[in-house]
Amino acid sequence: MPSLEQSESSERSAIQRSAIRRLDGGLRAVIAIECFGVGGRYLFGSFETESDIYGWLYFDCQWPEGLAQGIDTFGAILTLATGLLLCLTGWAKRWQSSQSSWTGLVRNLDGAAAAWVAVWMLLLATAHMMRAAVYAEISLAEHAVRYVAPVALLLLGRGRMPDVAAERRGTSSKLAIRLLLVATSATFAAHGYKAMEHYGPFTDLILLSDLQWTQWNLTQETAERLLTTIGVVDLVVAFLLLASQSRAIALYMAAWGFMTAASRITALGVDAWPETVVRIANGGVPLVIAVYWLTLQKRPSPTTALANPTSELLGDDVE
Repeated sequence: MPSLEQSESSERSAIQRSAIRRLDGGLRAVIAIECFGVGGRYLFGSFETESDIYGWLYFDCQWPEGLAQGIDTFGAILTLATGLLLCLTGWAKRWQSSQSSWTGLVRNLDGAAAAWVAVWMLLLATAHMMRAAVYAEISLAEHAVRYVAPVALLLLGRGRMPDVAAERRGTSSKLAIRLLLVATSATFAAHGYKAMEHYGPFTDLILLSDLQWTQWNLTQETAERLLTTIGVVDLVVAFLLLASQSRAIALYMAAWGFMTAASRITALGVDAWPETVVRIANGGVPLVIAVYWLTLQKRPSPTTALANPTSELLGDDVE
């Protein structure tokens, strides 16, 4: 019979694998929804428009309009397709035997899909940074969760390859989580800074949502005071997430991220759904972090009550 230490180690390993599976599945869902938002914004939504990549290529680089439009459309279509592909490869990897002849193909497709989404989201953020009239300098931070989520998924996929040693798997998981933490904090800090500066579109979201739903007759001055408070809170929780790695902070950030994404619909109507969906990572990434931490907090047995699976995997305490 296995020793007590072996049994406890096996249970801890099972908990860690369960946490990583949930992180993997959660990230896939967030990325797939985000990709659908890209399709809605640039391909088939009521407010369909060209991206900043088109604007940069056509207006700044003086490329032919047809070529710039073609690249922009191709990128959006491929992003939409890879979002669906990530769902399919995730399902295949979950149910497919590691000895299957299709395993290598599925793994390669999965990695390529995640890499493409990361690259295209980063290109969108970079193009926005080059073309934005205000706050261009914080564009990469503001969009961080959108392009870091697929990078984290790519790291998790590499860590779960059959020929990767357990130590390297743990390293890949640690790096993925740390990237997600930094990206979430960066996104909230950027939004907090813009809120404290009373960014015009943020003020409009508050006033239009009030006009259509709460009808509290908020004035612009009141909306700006609210933005100041929101901005301070966003900056504080951005710092606390990194400093304390608290599950409660992550859950709050998830709820607030979803709420602010939904404000596009409450302010502009249902036709603005792509603007909400493309921002799903603002709440989705902190949510999957929180679920990951909560899963790791499960204790294998009463005899290991003092063990901390999270610190073993992350090297830090999670409150």
